[in-house]
Amino acid sequence: MPACGVADPAQLDILTKALNDYCARHHIADKDERERIALRLMALFGQGVSDPGQLSAELERGFA
Repeated sequence: MPACGVADPAQLDILTKALNDYCARHHIADKDERERIALRLMALFGQGVSDPGQLSAELERGFA
């Protein structure tokens, strides 16, 4: 993620897919829960985690 905290379109696609895949796998439709997961994803991405598989693994580890 660039220093100013703005993701480019390709990065947004990665984050969106990671969120949607995780929520689909865990049958999460609640808006507040999806937002909580999205915030976790953004934090991971801000720490340099950008590989889709790694993002997924970190979500599974963090919310299991």
